[in-house]
Amino acid sequence: MGRLRRVLVRAGLAFAVLLLVATGAGVAWLDGRIRAYLAGPPLGATRIYAAPLVLTSGGRVPGGSLVRKLGRLGYRAVAGTAPLAAGEFRWHGDTVDLVAEPSPEPWATGPRRARVVVRDGVVTDLRELEGAPLERFELEPEVLAVLGREGPALGAGEDEAPPICRAAVFAAEDRNFLHHPGVDPIAIARALLADLRAGAPRQGGSTLTQQLVKNTFLSPRRTLVRKLQEAALAILLEVRTTKEEILRRYLASVYLGTDGDVPIHGFAEGAQVYFGEPLPELGPAECALLAGLIRSPNGLAPRRYPRAALARRNRVLAGMAEEGVLDAAASAAASREPLRLAPPRVRSVAALYVAAEVAHLLPELLPPRFAQAPGLSVFTGIDVDLQHEAERAVRRGIDRLEEGRHRRQPLQAALLALDPQSGRVRALVGGRDYGSSPLDRAMRARRQPGSAFKPFVYLVALDPSRRPDVPARTVVSPLEDEPITIELAGSGVWRPANYDGEFAGTLPLEDALAGSRNAATVRLALDVGLEAVQRAAVDAGISSPLPQVPSLALGVAETSLLELTAAYGVFADGGVRRPPALIVAVTAGTGETLYAAPSEETRVLTPGVAYLVTHLLERVIDTGTGKSAREAGLEGPAAGKTGTTDDTRDAWFIGFTSDVVAGVWVGRDDHQPIGLTGAQAALPIWTDFVRSASPGGPAASAFPVPDDIVWRDVDPTTGLLATAGCPETRHEPYLVGSEPRETCDQHGGGLVAVGEEVGEAVRDGGKAIESVGRRVRDWFGRLFH
Repeated sequence: MGRLRRVLVRAGLAFAVLLLVATGAGVAWLDGRIRAYLAGPPLGATRIYAAPLVLTSGGRVPGGSLVRKLGRLGYRAVAGTAPLAAGEFRWHGDTVDLVAEPSPEPWATGPRRARVVVRDGVVTDLRELEGAPLERFELEPEVLAVLGREGPALGAGEDEAPPICRAAVFAAEDRNFLHHPGVDPIAIARALLADLRAGAPRQGGSTLTQQLVKNTFLSPRRTLVRKLQEAALAILLEVRTTKEEILRRYLASVYLGTDGDVPIHGFAEGAQVYFGEPLPELGPAECALLAGLIRSPNGLAPRRYPRAALARRNRVLAGMAEEGVLDAAASAAASREPLRLAPPRVRSVAALYVAAEVAHLLPELLPPRFAQAPGLSVFTGIDVDLQHEAERAVRRGIDRLEEGRHRRQPLQAALLALDPQSGRVRALVGGRDYGSSPLDRAMRARRQPGSAFKPFVYLVALDPSRRPDVPARTVVSPLEDEPITIELAGSGVWRPANYDGEFAGTLPLEDALAGSRNAATVRLALDVGLEAVQRAAVDAGISSPLPQVPSLALGVAETSLLELTAAYGVFADGGVRRPPALIVAVTAGTGETLYAAPSEETRVLTPGVAYLVTHLLERVIDTGTGKSAREAGLEGPAAGKTGTTDDTRDAWFIGFTSDVVAGVWVGRDDHQPIGLTGAQAALPIWTDFVRSASPGGPAASAFPVPDDIVWRDVDPTTGLLATAGCPETRHEPYLVGSEPRETCDQHGGGLVAVGEEVGEAVRDGGKAIESVGRRVRDWFGRLFH
């Protein structure tokens, strides 16, 4: 027995030691999660930032209003003459004095104190507060959204809650919050007694701290193990930080129901959604309503269940009176107030598409232990103002298209905008509404682009390097838009027709693309070779499969809006391909840079060839299938192409100015016809976006003319130098060496109007000024020849 006793004692001691070690390891693990959580935002593990606001002397203020921008960033307007602190500004007339907050970007440098004079949306004077002039001034980036345990969420506001709201939360959820260590034995006993009396669980005993750790770390399943973890995490959180920080995080993240299909997190967001007011301006009745929602946000939703919400609000007000926060008269007065809810409004939620795409990309860019770590900061190239304009344009465009129409399934639309000089994504809208349909149709869906693919056919025809064995065309080379029959291997014949059912006969190459003539385009593709067409599209950045079949010329190969928009960016940037980038950089909670997007660029076209394609696409908007953009008020240089697939299942428009490349797709998720062309469905959304994205119109400057381009006045029917007798004269660009040298002899009329070219150079301004030296040399050469 003695030996057995010794064995049992040793076994017991060993078990106790193992239990202590396991407990210690478990506590250490939980403590690590708490510390990581405190390094990140209240609502999620990862903050996603927009691009910073950069002010430049002589430049426009993005969004038009600097004061409104500062308000969105949470800056405080102050009066008087006292020195400004970080996050404060003083506004008098056209002048704004400000002191910027520290930037979350570890690499951010430059002055943080500035005086900005803004007139008519333009920065007319920019200098340090001490007086030294500045070329640029950078404000910290806005938080777009966050990634948490439940996925993407809008960045919950962190406005400081007024004392009355804090008191309402204490009265509703945790009256002993300021005194317990994270768990409240008295509240647990009270809840247990209430449950026993009711014969079923009726009252919760969780403190605010327990609710916070439960919502942040744990599953909703009610088990003993989860309850023990909840208690341990709550105590550790109280040890690691202050009551004030716990309350701040709770008020910034607590779930308060849904707005449509989008969750509402935090009192600041709840104040805007339910009352249309900033959180600091709420009174006792409003604060009590929000606090009352915490227990059952969906069951007490005030717009759906106003009586239940009102009754719960009044119980909270009574509790506030019991606690001495409100006197009896104030509590009674607040209880008599009716529900004063703001009308439902459309919230800007498209940033959730950005957040969802970031969630897709992080595991591709970072090792798992970093991608899943809390406290990450993800910096994007998203322009907040462009993002809002993109979402508004999509919403208005869909409403216009659906007005008076009954559809079994709603239309969907997507918009993507890129910076042509960097490839960074500036705006992303993946659908009509993230809450009801989170599929990102801009980045993750593939559809047939239809005629929006045609520029790659014309690119091959204009680029002499792609088919040295085939004579290169010019922008006015003749094409035949006549019926054509193509025998398909083992599947009969194909007779491509034009959308209008008619054929135009012989016409200049630029007119064939402007009018989106299918038969002419297929003839051209077969002439230059389908392999060359495929290679041109791949060079521009399209990585989706591109079968070498005749219908490739008309866009039967599926691609994404991202791929096609980025490929058009090659034309916009003078022949340079830049991979599109949503994420610019990622940093850890410590500030360490974990990822920085590489600066990649590859020249795939000569500047001259890129310019010729741009010229063709300008003509689409000026005279072709995209001319309704001009009729809608689009001003300034712009280029693009419509796209419509068979049976009108997909409608596209991809286009660019010198500032932005943007693509729009409209269709249905079930691939059923929408009965609308690209010009009818996608182009109006694109036009609306581009016009509002550039106050005063798109880029004021023309697309720059490269040195390998010369201009000539030609007869478009012959392609020869025009004479006074030609019925039509066009001023056209040519690659150096491909320009016509002979005079049109079909219309009579004598000498070429060489002198008129000087006037054209002056009238064309930016288009001709860059090549004026070569043109003067050509004039003299022709004169003495």
